[in-house]
Amino acid sequence: MSEKKVLLMSVYTTAFFACFGIMWGIVADSGMIIFDGIYSLISIGLSMLSLQVLKLVQENDEDIRFPFSKAHFEPLVIIFKSLVIIVMCGISAFNALSEILSGGRYVEPGQGIVYALVSTLGCLVVTLVIQQQNQKIASGLLQAERNQWFGDSLLSTGVLLGFSVSYLLIGSHLDWMIPYADPGMVVLASGFFVILPLKSFAAAFKEILLYQVHEDLFRPVDLEAKKIAEELKAEYKLRMVNIGRELNIELNFLMENQSFTVNEMDNIRKRIIAVASTIKERHWVNINFTQDRAWI
Repeated sequence: MSEKKVLLMSVYTTAFFACFGIMWGIVADSGMIIFDGIYSLISIGLSMLSLQVLKLVQENDEDIRFPFSKAHFEPLVIIFKSLVIIVMCGISAFNALSEILSGGRYVEPGQGIVYALVSTLGCLVVTLVIQQQNQKIASGLLQAERNQWFGDSLLSTGVLLGFSVSYLLIGSHLDWMIPYADPGMVVLASGFFVILPLKSFAAAFKEILLYQVHEDLFRPVDLEAKKIAEELKAEYKLRMVNIGRELNIELNFLMENQSFTVNEMDNIRKRIIAVASTIKERHWVNINFTQDRAWI
């Protein structure tokens, strides 16, 4: 399944859960279920945005407006998606806290259990499908999509547990707690739900800042660059950043009165490109040979 098809599958499934959640939440008068449905509804817009960005970054035609490619749109949309979810969770938590302070909201636990069971199973299936497909593609957009669904799975599981506990409390001396269960779950879910978007936001923001890549990505290229520098008896400086699905590599060699043919320089580039290809399918490699220490 292609990246576009996975995202389309996510959009259609999200649309189903959005309608299902909002309608069921209105019937059951549950803020928690409505919260879940609204989250799904917002996710539709975010998934459609991901599709548009995917189409943009996959275009192979050169665009004079973006001479260094359009890979940066991917972390930008991840930042936007994360911020939308963070804001939504904050507003929902605030409203739920207001309900708790005003005496809570009674929701029939049985109706909540049925909804949460369907939602939990559905979200887990979609999460696993996206995760499986992304093992072949390794897309940041699909990873963010998977995180959305995984967060929704955890949310639905928490709702299922919360309504199950409420059901067990019916008729007991603790049944006064039932009206606080629904808004209480919204507060807890909002707090927990915000963790994954915060992580996605931090990772994407690092890419926008052109932050140095993780050591696991840096080490293989650095080892090859060091080997080449030793062969040339030269100093070297390696810079690497990851932007969306692209790996950008700048490698400078400080030479001492040496000259190379074009073929020799191309062979050195090919060695670095061969290593970069094992890390990322899409990459930019820029190698400079200089006698000016300012380049280092």
